[in-house]
Formats: sequence, structure tokens, C-alpha cells
Amino acid sequence: MHLPFFFSTWRGATFRAPSWFLGPLLRRRGEAAGHKSVHSKRRTPDFGRQVMARNFGTDLDKIDLSANESPLGPAPGAIRAIIEGALRAHRYPDANGLALKAELAEILGVAAEQVVLGNGSCEVLDLTARAVLGKDDEAMIGWPSFPAYRSMVDRAGAKAVLVPLKDHAYDLDAMAEAVTGRTRLVVLGNPNNPTGLTFGQAAFTRFLERLPGEVVVIIDEAYHDYVGRADRANALDEIAGAHALVVTRSFSKAHGLAGLRLGYGVAPVRLARQIEAQRQRFNTSGIAQAAAMAALADHEHLARCVALNGAGRQWLENRLAALDLFFLPSEANFVMVRVGEGKAVHEHLRARGVLVKPLDAFGLPDYIRVSVGRPEENERFIQALIAVLPQTLPGEPACCTPI
Repeated sequence: MHLPFFFSTWRGATFRAPSWFLGPLLRRRGEAAGHKSVHSKRRTPDFGRQVMARNFGTDLDKIDLSANESPLGPAPGAIRAIIEGALRAHRYPDANGLALKAELAEILGVAAEQVVLGNGSCEVLDLTARAVLGKDDEAMIGWPSFPAYRSMVDRAGAKAVLVPLKDHAYDLDAMAEAVTGRTRLVVLGNPNNPTGLTFGQAAFTRFLERLPGEVVVIIDEAYHDYVGRADRANALDEIAGAHALVVTRSFSKAHGLAGLRLGYGVAPVRLARQIEAQRQRFNTSGIAQAAAMAALADHEHLARCVALNGAGRQWLENRLAALDLFFLPSEANFVMVRVGEGKAVHEHLRARGVLVKPLDAFGLPDYIRVSVGRPEENERFIQALIAVLPQTLPGEPACCTPI
């Protein structure tokens, strides 16, 4: 089905779904199928507003800097793909996502058989844990890190072994030394969430050389588009080596498709097949697959998102430094900052209409994590933080030397 002319020629930077067009069209389709229209009596719920209302109450003049989402949203082509896909939502998607796998394989320089699609990269993490771990096995996790790493190990029935970070960064030497005969999986976020810190190629290569070949290593690169360090670890290049390596990435961050839930993993063919065997059929929607294809094609939008994030992150870090607050030099789209009682500061900021992430669940009760937003959102966060903190906390010397 072809959309009206203005859809095919539209090139604007900001887009809102035209309810005056889609609403009547979809109602006519429903009525043609014998369904009575109830549009005049019942409005479709706005779930985004409902979520904001739960977080903030009835006043919705708020900003959410808690979930590391892209402030620019999807690429224009991805939005068009979503609208077109909605008109085909009565059809099942390609269960294997072959077109998207082929596109990713071409971009990444791997075989399509090495690509696994997931309902967000979290599902690929979960599938990998189920494929690799058994009841008596252990999975090694640097901690604090993304809590999903621990929960996926628990669901697989294995034991999570937590290795403390050193100066807020992965201690890869300590992790290599902690490997035992029961270690089957190691999980590393690069950048790590919530710290935003990364490890470089030399440290990563040294770490892999010390691991037994049968240990599977997951490198979670959900935030890889934002990384700027010159010696960044190139995990994809290591997949062709002797180690069983799974690299996971997401369309939820820089590509702005968090609401569609789509991510992917890349692994050696044999391991990719093991992971695929754990996957449910139709685990990714046709709308998500089409939007991802369009997002991959829009290099300019991705570059704008990365540039906006880099400038906003630097601005936030400069302001936090001026307030003498300790923070970590992030390579992601968020900053972790020490504020004293993180949960209390979170609640006070929330009362002022700014939602950030408290980190007590990460074992970091003195910190909050703030996502990089639009310039006006970053400014509002800083002004609210100044108002919330009775006095700025003493800083600390720079703690994080790249490894």
C-alpha cells in the first residue's frame, strides 16, 4: 500500500504521526472487517504519558534523564518505516529477520549466519546465558555493572561470581585470575553501565590470552556508537580468533528505537546456532526490523545523535566539575556522579520534574546516573541539582586511568 504523497517526499527533522490521517484510515479498515467504531467514545491510551504520570504524578511538564534514551528519537526514514509497517501489522514478520541479518552482516563484515536478533540486546544476553550455562556452572561479572547480567545468570540456574571493579573500572587481571574450572561465561560491558568507562584493545587482548578457550565471553556494546577513545577494543575482530566471543549491540540507544525492542549479537557460526536454538519464533516484530533497516541507512541522523551527545556530555561534565562534584569521564550517553545520598537526591529531583537513575540497586548508594539530553534538558538538570544539594560535596582526584 502506498502512503499519500507527502509521506514519500517528507524530509523534516521532526515528525509526529498524523492522527487525522491514520485514525480515520484504521477505523475504516476496522469497520470494513465488521468491527464497530468506538472512536467517539473511547480514545487510544497514550502509554508514554501514562508512564510519565506514574513517575511524576499528574503534572507532566517533566523531563526523563533516567533511561539513556536518544533525545533526538528515530531517524526520519525509520519513522516512515514504522508508519508503513503499522499498516501491515496484521501480518507475521519474517521469523528469522533475514533481510536485517544480511544488512548487518554487510555492514559489520561478518557472515549472516553469525548474527542473532533479539527483542532488545537484553534478550540476546539472556539467550546466550541459557545456551552456555548449566546448573553447576559459574558466570563471572564485574560489579557494579548492568543488573541484567546477574538476572540472566540466575534464570539459567548458574552462579554469578562478582569481581569488584577497581577505581570504578573493570579489573581484567583480577577477573582472569578468578577463572576456575566451573567458569563457563564472562560478561563485560564496554562501555560499562553505570560507570560509562571503557577498556582498550591492549588490555582486552591480554585478558583473552589468559582465558581458557572453552570460556565464552560476552562483550555488551550497547553504547559503542558513543565511544571516542582511539584505542577502543575492537571485539568484532576477535570473533575470528580462538575464543568463543559474543558481541551484543542495541538499536535502543544512538538509533533511538528503544520502544521497538531490537538488538543483535554476533558470534562464531557454531555458537550463534546454539544461541538461535534458544530463541522463540517471531521474537522481533516486522515494524522493528523495518525501522532498524532504515536507521542503519541514515548515517547523517546517527552522526547528529552522536555529536549532540558528545557536546552535551562535555557540557555536563564541565558544569559538574565547576560544582566540585566527583563524576566519571564517560564514553556513553550518561554520566555517573557522586551526590551523597543518591536516593534522596533522586526523589528531590523528581519532585522538581527531573527524573534520573538512583544507583543503590547497583551497590552505589552515593551516586546517581544522568542521561545526556537536549541542551535545555541538561541545563534544567544542573539547575535542579544546584537547588537540591544544600552544598556541593568535596571532589576527589581523577580516579579512572584508561585500561
